[in-house]
Amino acid sequence: MKKYKIPLFENFLDNLKKTRETSRGDLAILKRACGLKIAESRNALGIFYRYLPSQLVRDYNEEIYFLVATLYGLNDFPFTGSFGKTMREVYRKTDSESISKRMISLLDSRLEDSDELSYKLRQSVRLASSHQVGVDWLQLLKDLIYWTHEDKFIQRNWARDFFSKPKSEHENESD
Repeated sequence: MKKYKIPLFENFLDNLKKTRETSRGDLAILKRACGLKIAESRNALGIFYRYLPSQLVRDYNEEIYFLVATLYGLNDFPFTGSFGKTMREVYRKTDSESISKRMISLLDSRLEDSDELSYKLRQSVRLASSHQVGVDWLQLLKDLIYWTHEDKFIQRNWARDFFSKPKSEHENESD
């Protein structure tokens, strides 16, 4: 990822954050477009392009920016780390095995079939919010840009963050 894009991503997310404070109606319209492609969305195009920095318009990742914009209004809790860590925290709070199954399904989702990935992400983001667990939006945006990499390093990172025991649990086992 080109380093010059990180400030643009941050600017984009800052614009969305301001929307949460100043124009909840815009955020609601974006949320209703969640799961749709840009071309399929109704009433969201003007809002999306108003918040997307001009340097990112016509970028080949425009659909990913749109997906993140539509997910953004679903969860406003702060968090730092990958989405795998977000879901691990949800699992820790619920102790529900269905969270593990949901995570496996999410990791197997393909971006090319954006309906599948956006649906599973939307459900997971909502689930996290219902348990007051946040999303690191910048990290999610960066991860989705590399989702289709042949090494699947993003999926591996998420899997590690979700399924591996935290260091504190490993330390307790050696006692």
